[in-house]
Amino acid sequence: MLTGTEADAGWEPDVPGGAPHPEADATDRCAWVVGECWLWCGRADTAVTWLGPVISWGTHAPFYACEECIRRLEEQVRASPAGRNTVCWLWCGRDDVPLVPLAEVEHRGGTTFFHACEECVGRLKQMVLSRALDKDTAKR
Repeated sequence: MLTGTEADAGWEPDVPGGAPHPEADATDRCAWVVGECWLWCGRADTAVTWLGPVISWGTHAPFYACEECIRRLEEQVRASPAGRNTVCWLWCGRDDVPLVPLAEVEHRGGTTFFHACEECVGRLKQMVLSRALDKDTAKR
């Protein structure tokens, strides 16, 4: 599940390739790196920036997104009144399924809740677990 900040999680996120977490720039975003977008497009080897940690089942992974998906996310935050989401914010975008709140999202003075369906939450959990296993394997 998405939650809190890196400080809340007691964790310093990794940048793809194992470098330390990038510093925020003047726009309050982290540096752009080449990696995988975890949002709608799912592109690999594209410019992404760190949005925060994803924490699931006692493990975590860095949550990255590309510029196009960040714009889409920002539009959803602006368009969604606090607590009233009607579509899954993750990959399927469906509006005909029950939604689970994952995180509170702040954007330019507004706040809303990031919601997703159970199917997309399961996919996100699998991504986090896969990253954790990759890290564990690399340490051996």
